[in-house]
Amino acid sequence: MNYKYKLGFIGCGNMAKAIINGLLDSNLLKAQDMYISTPSISSPYRGIAFSNDNQDILSVCEYVVLAVKPQIFKEISSNLSKNNCKCIISIMAGVNTDTIAKVCNCNQVIRIMPNTPCSIGEGVSAITSYNADLESDKFVESIFKTISKTVRVDEKYFDAVTSISGSGPAYVYYFIKAMIDGGVKGGLSFEQSKDLTIATMIGASKMVANSSENLDILIQKVCSKGGTTIQAIDTFNEKSVDKSIIEGIDKCRKRSEELSKS
Repeated sequence: MNYKYKLGFIGCGNMAKAIINGLLDSNLLKAQDMYISTPSISSPYRGIAFSNDNQDILSVCEYVVLAVKPQIFKEISSNLSKNNCKCIISIMAGVNTDTIAKVCNCNQVIRIMPNTPCSIGEGVSAITSYNADLESDKFVESIFKTISKTVRVDEKYFDAVTSISGSGPAYVYYFIKAMIDGGVKGGLSFEQSKDLTIATMIGASKMVANSSENLDILIQKVCSKGGTTIQAIDTFNEKSVDKSIIEGIDKCRKRSEELSKS
């Protein structure tokens, strides 16, 4: 089948715009290859044609990204069954591929769980496929590689993905805030403490990514017996900070499971 557009978007919120920016900035697609349907814009976004009719997108685009919130998906679901596209790509949380395939009357569905750092091209996206052929899988993965690292994950683990990468940026911000506040308490200015904290977080993350040693060894290498670092680590252990983090992640995952079933 000949399609007028390679990629369509139903919805054009922050994540859809991040995807579009990644595609255009990497030259993977051009503006004329894409088509947007959303009531939230009244003029072309980065030169991309737009419509207020979802049926337009579904009838003339080879691939269609569902970039709406789950509650909006429920509201518009009755208008999604007349579908000529080859593959539906969903970035919705909590809606499984089987449901999307049935609602959209589409055999190929690929579900993505991106996170907010995708908006600056530094995210991570979990990918799972439902009846997708190799061509679709490769194309969709190439889309998300423009804004993130991609990881293939079985859909049954997507609630765990939510609790780590989906919600994870908030955990990192929380720890960064505490480190900055600790520096300020020690007499640093807010900006000094912020600069030191962020550089340390980035550097330590790169150390983990590039080291063959496990995390316990890396921690021990910074801690000298009777030194300074061990005082902080001992305090974290006494307060069971690690257990609190694991418990919080577990509760996040369970809440994601509850929402997926609602």
